[in-house]
Amino acid sequence: MLINAPDLVKRIENGETFALIDVREREAWQTASLPGALNLNVYDYFVSDSGPKGYAAMAGAFVHAWHQLGIARGATPVFFEQTVGMRSPRGLWFLWFALGSEGLLLDGGVDAWVAAGGELTPGKGPAAIVSDAGAPERQPAIPQLAATRAEAIDADPAIALLLDARRPTEYDGSFVHECCARAGRIPGSRLFFWEDVVENGRFKSAAELANLAAEAGFTPSKRVITWCHRGARAATVLVALKLAGYQDVAVYVGSWHEWAGHPELPMASGHC
Repeated sequence: MLINAPDLVKRIENGETFALIDVREREAWQTASLPGALNLNVYDYFVSDSGPKGYAAMAGAFVHAWHQLGIARGATPVFFEQTVGMRSPRGLWFLWFALGSEGLLLDGGVDAWVAAGGELTPGKGPAAIVSDAGAPERQPAIPQLAATRAEAIDADPAIALLLDARRPTEYDGSFVHECCARAGRIPGSRLFFWEDVVENGRFKSAAELANLAAEAGFTPSKRVITWCHRGARAATVLVALKLAGYQDVAVYVGSWHEWAGHPELPMASGHC
């Protein structure tokens, strides 16, 4: 799931084939990236509706963009950004969800690559954006990695827990993004701030992540549905949970932006 920079450098030198996927802004990729890296925008996509049809459109959008990159058969995808943030985990999550394929995430990103002695060159060649434009719907390979809005509404805490990956001020409703119709959180959600899973631009250890999740009230024996503002930060926490040994995890991709736009849905605010 993760690969550190020294290992990636060594394995490339030994002749292994990787598809290096830079998920930063295109301008950053064009300025300086890992040699031969492709560029894929996985960040700006937002699902129109967190239901089966919306998720089929999302899976189709990713696969359509993926095919535009022309990745060689047998190449292992490696997603990276400047350091571990909310883009590279989302890229890996997309790959699992839409194609059911294995991939890696460069722990520490570009900064770790440079620190390991890796060179940088201007990015050029194939680039793509995950977008509905021209993309046919496609059934996701692993649909359980995306929780529907209905599942979030009906979540039974005896078997499934809701995880709010946003900052504390979003959780308590004292801050709201301008694009959201309401401030607050999905009732029953527990706060697990996404930045707490990384340190110095890398994921914390599996043991540290497991302890943090337990302290926040989560357990591997239950399904965990992560959510945030529009589904990106939630993917970072999902990867962290998988590193900690959690198996049944999902992102509610519509997250608060979608939930807040449905006035019939309940909300909570303030401190628990």
